Amino acid sequence: MPSKATKSRATAIALYLTLPLVLLGGVYYYGYRERPHRPVQPLPFSHATHTDTDKAAIPCAACHRGAEHATGAGMPADSTCMQCHLHVLPADARLAPLHAAANPHSPAYTGEPLRWVRSAPLPAHVHFHHGQHTRAGIACARCHPTPDAQLPHSMSSCLDCHRKEAVPTDCSRCHH
Repeated sequence: MPSKATKSRATAIALYLTLPLVLLGGVYYYGYRERPHRPVQPLPFSHATHTDTDKAAIPCAACHRGAEHATGAGMPADSTCMQCHLHVLPADARLAPLHAAANPHSPAYTGEPLRWVRSAPLPAHVHFHHGQHTRAGIACARCHPTPDAQLPHSMSSCLDCHRKEAVPTDCSRCHH
């Protein structure tokens, strides 16, 4: 049977070996892992509230007009949002920045447009054309399974989809 000193030494060695691994794991987890890109926006916005069939049921292309023909899906003009919000939740304090941007009858009106932050940035060397994909019959929900989220994209996820759909995979299609 091992002596008490041997057990203590074995415990100390195990701690000396385990503790650095735990610390390194913690540093990686909290410092280096990829975090979802969730930028601060000029006002709280929920795609689910606007697109849910039990709520407003607004189709994606009604606001993101470029999605059907342009490279980028685009952001709606503040005046587009204001068309509804003059009547829907007109006094909601969360919409004060919208009224300041697009409601000339508001005492807070400045005419300064809302500055939305792109929530799905792509690397500069990648070219993605929303219109091409929409015209090919790919529904928004294919890449954006829930209205406020999108699938994480990588070169391999794009290539997998192109192969599945029998679409060419030559580099120059996406890398310019």
